[in-house]
This record gives sequence, C-alpha cells and structure tokens, in this order.
Amino acid sequence: MTPRFLHDDTCLLSNERGVTLLEVLVTAVVLALLVLSVYIGIVFAERMAVRNYRDRAATLIATGELERQYFINRYNAMGDQDYFKLFSNREVVIDRIGKRDLLMGSLTVSRYSGVEYSDSQRYSFNYLIARVEWRDPYNDEITYIQLREDYYKKLGS
Repeated sequence: MTPRFLHDDTCLLSNERGVTLLEVLVTAVVLALLVLSVYIGIVFAERMAVRNYRDRAATLIATGELERQYFINRYNAMGDQDYFKLFSNREVVIDRIGKRDLLMGSLTVSRYSGVEYSDSQRYSFNYLIARVEWRDPYNDEITYIQLREDYYKKLGS
C-alpha cells in the first residue's frame, strides 16, 4: 500500500501536461449539444402546454353551448322537443396572446337527425354538433374541437 501523500514528491498527478485543445473543444461541443437539447425540449413542452390549454378552453366553450342548448330544448315555452337555437360562426375568445391580443375563434352549432334501432324498436333522435374553430398562431393552421350531443325524444311523443 502506498502512502496517500509522498513527502518528497508534492504532485498528485503523474502527468501535469494539462488538457489539450482538442479535449476542450470536444467537451464544449458535448455541453453545447446538451444545452441545445434541453432548450428544444423546454420549448416543445411549453408549446404543447399552450396547445393543450387552448384545446381545453375550446372544449369547455363547446360543452357549455351544448348544455345551453339542452336547457333551451328542455324548458322552452312552446313545449317543443325539437327546439334548438342554431347559429354559425359566433365569435368566441380562446386565449390571450401577450397582454393585449386575443386568440379569437368561431363557434358553430348544427342540428342533424338520426335513427337508431334497438330490440326491433326504432328510435328517432336529433343530435347537435358544436364546433369551435381557430387559426393556430404558431403554424397558421386551422385547428378545431368538435363535440356531439344526442337528444332522444320522450316516449309517447
């Protein structure tokens, strides 16, 4: 076993040449690649978080409108089960961009009819489709959320 510090030799390294320029460059490149990959990951994660927030906001807008249509259909003054207030391209706010700008979208509610068969019975129903559409500021593409709600008629009606 050799002693930890030799009294007659004060250096701990057998070679005191230092680090070569090539080793410094390789280390700098590796560190730059690591920093760049972390930066790209953070930018991508931030962009996905914003996209998920906007999708969630649009889903809540469409869900709220479908709930409103259910209330209008269920409790209208005429007692009509097919009473809906349809519209096209109503402006809605999806998100804030910066401090003053708003990301605007359009909300459309459309009505369709359908038939379903179960146990040799025929059931007629209406369904509404609520579509929230906006132009994504990052890639300038049209993005949309579309939800469907079925409204079955009461039996005996």
